[in-house]
Amino acid sequence: MKLRMLGVLLLMILVLGSSAPGRQPPPDAALFPRMACTSFCLDNGDHCVFGANQDNPIDAGMLVVKRRQVLKTAWEPSTTGEYARWISRYGSVTFDYAGYQLAWAGMNEAGLMMSTMALYETENPAPDSRPPLQSPLWMQFLLDNYSTVEEVIASDALVRIKDNVDHFLICDRTGDCAVIEFLEGRMVYHTGESLPVAALTNHTYEDSVKAWREDDAEGDSLGRFATAADRVTDFDPTSAEPAVDAAFDTLAAVARHDNAWRIVFDPANLQIHFRTNSNPQIRTVDFAKLDFSCDAPILVQDIHAELSGDISDKFVPYSNRASVDHTLAFLERYERAGYPPLVVEVLIRGMSSFPCRKDAPIGQAGAPPGLEEGNLLIPPPALWAGLAIFYWVWPVWVLLTLLSLAYVAWRMARGAPASRTRRLAWVLVVVLFGPFGLLAYLLAQRRRRRTAEARAPIIEGV
Repeated sequence: MKLRMLGVLLLMILVLGSSAPGRQPPPDAALFPRMACTSFCLDNGDHCVFGANQDNPIDAGMLVVKRRQVLKTAWEPSTTGEYARWISRYGSVTFDYAGYQLAWAGMNEAGLMMSTMALYETENPAPDSRPPLQSPLWMQFLLDNYSTVEEVIASDALVRIKDNVDHFLICDRTGDCAVIEFLEGRMVYHTGESLPVAALTNHTYEDSVKAWREDDAEGDSLGRFATAADRVTDFDPTSAEPAVDAAFDTLAAVARHDNAWRIVFDPANLQIHFRTNSNPQIRTVDFAKLDFSCDAPILVQDIHAELSGDISDKFVPYSNRASVDHTLAFLERYERAGYPPLVVEVLIRGMSSFPCRKDAPIGQAGAPPGLEEGNLLIPPPALWAGLAIFYWVWPVWVLLTLLSLAYVAWRMARGAPASRTRRLAWVLVVVLFGPFGLLAYLLAQRRRRRTAEARAPIIEGV
């Protein structure tokens, strides 16, 4: 138990310390050679079909059904003490790489699609009054709340991305796309005329387009960008090859030897198709067959599970233990094992406890939602630590409560007669407060005995 309490203290130090002002350290350059991804969107008439490659020898991942109307809270405050809190407007299906609620790619019910790619030049915004969100939680925030690229860009006024080493390709159901990067501490986006081709790899978008146009795409990242860009511009939606098949062909053309998975989002049909290095069978998730209501169970699936075809009914109930183990294994493989396991467990358990707000209004279409207002009485990390402690100790607490009840019943049977109401009151106190109720009972009995002893000499003298 002492070790668990130490873990909670470490959590507080980690969370409170990480929100301190100051320039954030640059991303670890040693990680970038193995962090290579490609994404693009094929123009298919009135919508685009989105493809994303994850090229990385670390291939663990969870496919997660995220529910609408769930109240979510980030775990770090802004410089003014505000936490990002929101009620999810849309359900989504995401590929969670590092752990639960930490999206790597995904699509929501409104057809908003996004994926992330490493970018060494990334520089995060400095701390300010906007509530911060770690990069993968920021992605989930966007999928929870928005339906258009325009809304996503406008969200930069509400929240601040933190601990980010990536840039992003984001497209909506209408076919509008944007590349979002964070350079020199601010959001830089390309959309409309400044987005000549909807593709992205691991150089800045400006450098990638320049190399592609000048036919000077040397190296792994720029080469993959040029191949994807050529295929995007050459794709004819009236051709015999369906857009989903063309997207998989493009993903194969730009995949590296360490390709972990390939994803295709089809927003017109609200379907996700994917395959992985461990299971080359193409699997499909159909949104029409999923329950995104907030009172439905949380559903997950290992992306490498031995399945094929439509797997919409193959999801399994979420397990907090399995989710914690997934995140710990991810951190260990990424050589980031310095995070105490108890910190990970508290954070994952906290995010899996987000409550349903079934009666909360979803809002009007096209009206960007805001953050939930109001100050929190208890910081989320402290609340989540309390939940974790209760989870760890409740079996012992129940046992101590039962023993306390047995002892009180034994004392009542052997002690002086008392009214039924008094006996029931003490039983209720012990049920509610467990061993603390027993302590209160013993103190009351001791005080009663002392009072009786003090009165005895007076009676004898009389």
